Amino acid sequence: MTKLLVLIFPVFFSFSTGAATPPVLFNKLEAAVNKTAILYSDVLLFKKTLPLRTQLDPLFNGTPLAAKGAQAGNEEIIDFLINEKIILQQFLVADQETEQAITAIQTENKIDRVKLKKALTDQGFSFDDYFELIRISVSKRNLIDRDIRTKVNISDEDVKNYYYNYYAKGTNIPFVYNVKIITATKENYKTLLATKDVIYRAKKKISDGEAFEEVSKQLSDHPTASTGGDLGELTEDQMSPQIREHLKKMKLGEVSDVLGNYQSGFFMLKLSAVKTSDQEKFLKIQEEIRNHLLTIEFQRQIMLWQDRERQKAFIYKAKQK
Repeated sequence: MTKLLVLIFPVFFSFSTGAATPPVLFNKLEAAVNKTAILYSDVLLFKKTLPLRTQLDPLFNGTPLAAKGAQAGNEEIIDFLINEKIILQQFLVADQETEQAITAIQTENKIDRVKLKKALTDQGFSFDDYFELIRISVSKRNLIDRDIRTKVNISDEDVKNYYYNYYAKGTNIPFVYNVKIITATKENYKTLLATKDVIYRAKKKISDGEAFEEVSKQLSDHPTASTGGDLGELTEDQMSPQIREHLKKMKLGEVSDVLGNYQSGFFMLKLSAVKTSDQEKFLKIQEEIRNHLLTIEFQRQIMLWQDRERQKAFIYKAKQK
């Protein structure tokens, strides 16, 4: 019955429920977020609904808390619940909106309310548990749609960079590099000190935001300066050992630090592109890489959002024994 419980909208992170709590003999206060209390019974409910959370949230399985499951410590669960309360307070979801989301799920899965409740009961959950978890998921979706999604962008260069650094690097696949260079050599300047001065002026201009290619035209004494320092496409065999050594450590689009010395001359490199003979493999997995990077970036942006909001909120945590 797992399919019956899956949300029909994207979910990128997981937070705990605020559903009706199970009876406990001593329901002490564990934490508070602004005016919202987190009780010991909330921790018990979190553990109880853990399997249901796993069905509803595709990214929950990738979190450290999900990996520990029911073995997670109460302090970790409480911290998780604090983040949840912050989101619920910022993105309130009314019962009507929650009901609409559940109705949409039923329509998508061609199941009525009676069958949905029976499926939940068969798995050991109440409809109230499910209702509150859907409310949290809707709240989380609203956070993503209104505050997170616009901050997440994975470029084609990001995808290629990941492939180059994590899939192809260290293999025997031959690469072709597109490289640009800025040089300052002793043959073209009156003093050795002048070469160092020129290359560090070039470095500052680039750090200040000027394009590598424009700085090359202004300051480089390399024969390719007029074309922005473009060395064209080079195989590893066509490079000097010095250039090859540094390029293999660089990422796509990255500009090196100042390299060389007074004797050989100073230079800087830019790795503009990398091609591989195994282009077919890259084309097959590029969307898989993009989705992986999107997931990581969504999680990172949500954590940044949580950190900002936690700094603004009043948070009380009871000492754990």
